[in-house]
Amino acid sequence: MGQFDHPNIIRLEGVVTKSRPVMIVVEYMENGSLDSFLRKHDGHFTVIQLVGMLRGIASGMKYLSDMGYVHRDLAARNILVNSNLVCKVSDFGLSRVLEDDPEAAYTTTGGKIPIRWTAPEAIAYRKFSSASDAWSYGIQPTHTSTPHTVPISNCPSILRT
Repeated sequence: MGQFDHPNIIRLEGVVTKSRPVMIVVEYMENGSLDSFLRKHDGHFTVIQLVGMLRGIASGMKYLSDMGYVHRDLAARNILVNSNLVCKVSDFGLSRVLEDDPEAAYTTTGGKIPIRWTAPEAIAYRKFSSASDAWSYGIQPTHTSTPHTVPISNCPSILRT
């Protein structure tokens, strides 16, 4: 996380290792998560403001992809918003480095994955790539414009397994 240097990626300020639990300190984002911020201020943003937020998220995700990382958990809860409405991708707990191959994918076994934000092929085969991150980003415009709805709440049962 410390190697990232982009205006739409949360900045690492430091790590506290002298106590337990170990703590990661990141830049302060006044408005918290995009998810809660949009719910709190539903209907108060112009289309231009919402598109600006989405553009920032896309820019941050492109940077991660260009750096060879797959986030694997892009969701409004993992995007933070500052006082200028700049959105920054955060929470790299599930992120992984991909190989130099642009078609590379990270395969995981076990563990939970965020079903509502995850590409069907990532759910079915547990393979994550820049393409599966792009799917997760594709959920953002709907959630950003209608924050009180749950993404893919009426998805077919095949996606809920």
